[in-house]
Amino acid sequence: MANDIENKELWKCLGNVTQSDWIKAAPHLDISVVKSNKGTSHFINLRDPKNPNPEDIRGLVTTVTPNCYKQYNEKIFKKILKFCKKNGKNENDVWKALGML
Repeated sequence: MANDIENKELWKCLGNVTQSDWIKAAPHLDISVVKSNKGTSHFINLRDPKNPNPEDIRGLVTTVTPNCYKQYNEKIFKKILKFCKKNGKNENDVWKALGML
């Protein structure tokens, strides 16, 4: 999907995106943020609000770790973009939600 990314310049800057950036962006993209209910995990699940049940894998959009590096952010971006496209949003909506556009 990297070839399908329209804004190549912003794509190069994904290394600067943090877990808190994804958490802030999620509500703008109609994605639920679900914190781990087990132990002291700092992992965050971004889920389809139509299926927020943490036990149901079908509602999972992606998992975001505390330390996001560029390659991982690229994977997160692709998964969120895929979800957004299914729900009437586009790439620019994701960039805007991240505050990069």
